[in-house]
Amino acid sequence: MKTTTIHTTPGRLAVTALAAVIITACLLAGCSSSTEPEFPPSADIHYFARTSPDSVVANLRLAYENRSLTRYLDCLAEDFTFYPSEGTLAEHDWIPESWGKTEEHEIHNRMFASYGFVRDIILSLLLEGEPVEIPGPNGGDTVTYEYTFGVDLRVNCQNSLQYVATAPSLFVLQTDPDEVSAAGEPLWEIVQWFDIDENDYCGRPVMPTSWGELKAIFLYRDRD
Repeated sequence: MKTTTIHTTPGRLAVTALAAVIITACLLAGCSSSTEPEFPPSADIHYFARTSPDSVVANLRLAYENRSLTRYLDCLAEDFTFYPSEGTLAEHDWIPESWGKTEEHEIHNRMFASYGFVRDIILSLLLEGEPVEIPGPNGGDTVTYEYTFGVDLRVNCQNSLQYVATAPSLFVLQTDPDEVSAAGEPLWEIVQWFDIDENDYCGRPVMPTSWGELKAIFLYRDRD
């Protein structure tokens, strides 16, 4: 299977807030938890048919940078599960051990909201090694692919606040059992997503933070 490196160069490198500041930011006033209009899309954005794992990851990056809730959720299976890293869970007991697509909808509705305190989002995903093919236990079973990416996610907010996630992520992708393309081709989707602890970050100008920790901030924003 042909593989593709998905990479976007970050706009600027700024020193991120320390982890304690990031957690404290959960208490800041922000977006409402009700459904809000999406960030106005650009007319020239091209999303791909989900006919390969690569196209799903490309769509995820585009959805983040263009703040499209619909396009982001389209990358995720209905029974999708996200797993924060062991280090994130050990450091923050308020973060759940896992969550599903409903919570992802809630998180990104807040993060992508057009009127909220998020100014822009910059995401770089760099493929680490080759995708791992995992055949099903029986002949003819669905094949699974595991993709591991180096992550540089920067969520720039008002008042110079910046969230930065740099820990790697592993995506598990399978074909969609409920939908095919207009041409009858199988469509792919992310069924599981694992954050991986970042151990070697000497000399980096940021405090290492996981994508899951950043998402959890928006999961709990404005909850009573």
